[in-house]
Amino acid sequence: MLYLSHRVCVTLLHIMTIFLETEHLILKEPEPSHLADLIALRADPDVMRFIGNNNGQPQPAPEVERFLKISIEYQKKYGFGFCSVFEKNTGEFVGQAGLFHLGFNEEQSEIEVAYRLHKKFWGRGYATELARALIHWGFENLPNDKLVGFVFPENIRSRRVLEKAGMMDMGKTEYRGHQVDYFEIYRNDLVTLVDYDDDWPIQAEHEIKKLSQILPKSHIIDIQHVGSTAIPGMLAKPIIDIQIAVDALSVFKAIAIDILKSHEYVYWAENPDPTRLFFVKGMPPYGTKRTHHIHIVEPNSPHWINKINVRDYLILHPETAREYAELKINLAKKYKYDREQYTEAKSEFVNKVLAVIPAQAGIH
Repeated sequence: MLYLSHRVCVTLLHIMTIFLETEHLILKEPEPSHLADLIALRADPDVMRFIGNNNGQPQPAPEVERFLKISIEYQKKYGFGFCSVFEKNTGEFVGQAGLFHLGFNEEQSEIEVAYRLHKKFWGRGYATELARALIHWGFENLPNDKLVGFVFPENIRSRRVLEKAGMMDMGKTEYRGHQVDYFEIYRNDLVTLVDYDDDWPIQAEHEIKKLSQILPKSHIIDIQHVGSTAIPGMLAKPIIDIQIAVDALSVFKAIAIDILKSHEYVYWAENPDPTRLFFVKGMPPYGTKRTHHIHIVEPNSPHWINKINVRDYLILHPETAREYAELKINLAKKYKYDREQYTEAKSEFVNKVLAVIPAQAGIH
């Protein structure tokens, strides 16, 4: 029996045709030598539980072989497809991931982001790493303005993966005979920074006035323009952030969702943070590009206090504001198609700012 060293295994990986590399993973174009790995992957009921029509049943080897042949031809024809994934450091087979026409139906134009990984590699962040990399590759190399994903409602792990990759849950739809949650991400929803616009405060004032009229005044304590568009001279994503302080979030939630929906705001129902209601204006089905964010919180919430404190501090300290702007420029280049990573990467700077100001903010 021939035993290969770690170095030899990794070298052999590079002999295969690399489609894409991430921090920890290598995506290889499918080839016949991957058959045994794919049969083992698709024989696991837990892996197959939320896959198409299998209902958790292992996929017979002849079917896997047929699918591999289709995948190889598809990759040759289009230059992308369902790749085999290997761990970069060990050379171990991790699973499959890729982009392809929805359901491999080449007669329609939608491109799906998909993956399936061995249980051994669950919980390591690999699925999110793959989804983010595939979205970036798709928008850099394909003409599509939208990429899509499908998740069984009970597949909580994969729902969170697509959300972390920046995809929005657009509701239920039918896919291959199943009710699934349909996710989308748009090219024009990427992280784009523009120079400060003197019209931003005017837009915010207009929206605040509108919100004051349509939402129940008896529950509203304060409404403020926050975020980078509220800081004179600060470059920012051209999205107006408005924060609303209410007396009781649970009561207000039952009222606000339908009202804001009727005014073209999309509610993020899967928000894992129970202390904030988050709405987006401008996205499908009402538009093609987000224009406003609404954050609804209670006045003692760190969200309310911190957003106001950071805004006010940066207005009063131009040097710190310039440092923040430079950081944003660098992060926007690095996380162009990943809003969540972009926001997370700013948190260290924001926390440093918060550390030098009193932990309080008044209600105006």
